[in-house]
Amino acid sequence: MNSSTLSSGTLSHSPGQRASESQDSELTSVGNQTSKILNQKKSELQEQKQQDRLLRELHLKRVQSLRKELDYIKATEWRYQSIDRYIYFNYCICSLCVMFT
Repeated sequence: MNSSTLSSGTLSHSPGQRASESQDSELTSVGNQTSKILNQKKSELQEQKQQDRLLRELHLKRVQSLRKELDYIKATEWRYQSIDRYIYFNYCICSLCVMFT
């Protein structure tokens, strides 16, 4: 069959084909939208995981720093007198003041 023998009726689509193509394009459109949404959510989840990992690392560094500081305080506490002594001393002085007034 050459191009001169094709009629306009054979080149056009039947109504069933048009409906099928319309449904296919709608499905493709829905599929594309779904794919975009899934990719967006996947990206958001990856960002959240990275943020959680960073916060965890910062927390661990802070805990290590505080432990180091506490170890230093424990190692040097012998240099200082206990605060309890001063509190007791102030209590006794205040008690004496009350007794003599």
